[in-house]
Parts: sequence; C-alpha cells; structure tokens
Amino acid sequence: MPFARRTATLALAAVLGGLAAPASPAQAAPRPGPETPSVLLLTVDDGAGLRATVLTCGPTGGLHPDPITACRLVARVDGDLDALDVDGAPCTSQYDPVVARAVGIWQDRPVSYTRTFGNACLMQRTTASLFTF
Repeated sequence: MPFARRTATLALAAVLGGLAAPASPAQAAPRPGPETPSVLLLTVDDGAGLRATVLTCGPTGGLHPDPITACRLVARVDGDLDALDVDGAPCTSQYDPVVARAVGIWQDRPVSYTRTFGNACLMQRTTASLFTF
C-alpha cells in the first residue's frame, strides 16, 4: 500500500474511531454545526494510480492540501457531493476516465460518493479543488 494511501487510511480510522467512542455521555450526541467533526476519505483513481487524502472539517484540517476551500465546497452542498457543479467552463471531449470517491461522516451523516468523470478536466469543473491532491 503506498505511503500516502496508508497514512490517509490510518488517519481516517483514528478520527472515526475517536468519533465512535465518546469520552463522556455529554459528547455522545454532538450538536450539528461548525463544531461537529466531519471527516472524509477522498480518493482519485486516474488509471495511473490511486491517490488518497483525508479532509476534516469542524475543525478544518486533515491531509488535504487546501482544507479550507475543500470544507467550504462540501459545506455549500451540506455534504451532498452529487450536488456539486462548480464551473461550467468547457472541457475537451477526450475520454480518459477518472474515478473520484469520498466516504466518511458529514455533520453526523454518512457520506458515500463515487463518480466516474470522462477526464480530469470534467472532474475539476464539477468538484473544483475537492479532489485536487
């Protein structure tokens, strides 16, 4: 397993493990909002290899290179990544498929997103910098 993928997987497991085992009953049901931890494992498979990173929001962080922008993108659609459509700029019609995936928790709700884009331009146009890592 490549180092970045293994690191992202271990980080996600640690964070999700911490969410699953609250320290006290008061922490058992966090209130939704900016303080509610949200964690997504993001992967991109462009045929040349699989890349992965972890995005955390509330507080913002993780291994994503631009977590502030990425968290804003996800917040704008309230975790429904299928609703992302950032830029209507044209792309070439070259077919070079890219698979983007996100799994995790957003504001106490599970996220499971998989989408195959015809090429990297179409992925960038739809998801902006969310899957740019």
